[in-house]
Amino acid sequence: MKRFKKVIAFILVFAVLFSPLVPHTQAEAKVMWGNQELVKGQKGRVTILKNTSLYNITNNKLVAAKKVSKGQIYRVYSYSGKYGGIYGVSKDLYAQKSSSIKYERAPSDKIQAFGITVIKKSLASNISYPQASGLFNKPFEASFNRKFLNLAKETQQANKELKEQEKEDRENGWSPGPYYQNMKYSVPYNQDNILSISITYDEYSGGAHGNAWIDTYNYDLLKAKQLSLKDVIKNQTQLGKVNKYIRDQMIVRNKKGAGFEVKDFKSVNLTQDQFYYTSGGIVIIFGEYEYGPYANGINFFKVPYSVFK
Repeated sequence: MKRFKKVIAFILVFAVLFSPLVPHTQAEAKVMWGNQELVKGQKGRVTILKNTSLYNITNNKLVAAKKVSKGQIYRVYSYSGKYGGIYGVSKDLYAQKSSSIKYERAPSDKIQAFGITVIKKSLASNISYPQASGLFNKPFEASFNRKFLNLAKETQQANKELKEQEKEDRENGWSPGPYYQNMKYSVPYNQDNILSISITYDEYSGGAHGNAWIDTYNYDLLKAKQLSLKDVIKNQTQLGKVNKYIRDQMIVRNKKGAGFEVKDFKSVNLTQDQFYYTSGGIVIIFGEYEYGPYANGINFFKVPYSVFK
């Protein structure tokens, strides 16, 4: 992955990353299972094969609560082995396991499409990294988790070496600020079996400013494959549309005080430029001094699918 490692003060990194230019919200996924919409928390469904009843539990006994007819379909949210097996179809309403119903478990890929679980782990207060669970491809899940743990360990080692260098510099009579390398992450997109992880690094090793850069990691969870921009922008026609859109956006931002060197922007690099998915499109990232002055900071361009699809 290409690194964006340019000079920047930490406070400016923070301001840019959390500016309105960086979308952090996402639309709720809509997942279809045949002709029925699968909803978050749903485990499966029961189809009524013969006229029967749905039940409540009263005084530890199943009590018929509702008559149901052949052909009706109910979402299932829970299962218990009690009472010969019961499927929770709504709050306090159950279908009893029998020849009168057919249960189908929701496909793993459909459930996963709502988003996997990504939790925060830390090696130190300044080093956080993601760990995933809920993938049906367990070898890929393990590989994913090792990858980000190793990135965190690399940052930890870099931080240690910088502390040693700081000590040496102080012994030599210099008076630098504290040396460090930090790592933090965000999850811009986690639905439709697509996962985007954005890693922000910043470090200081002497001089007027620190350094900061962003690495992104995008995955097709069904294929257990890491994606690049060439998986999204698939031909020269689409690339030309994206380039024109970004160029136009640079001009718009220049009118608001930015200083993009528009003539220097020739094209998005489909194999090296950083990006992540967002609702309705992608966000392409350029580092400081890419196509403009330091004051521009790290730049995020949201490109809707409607621009190039």
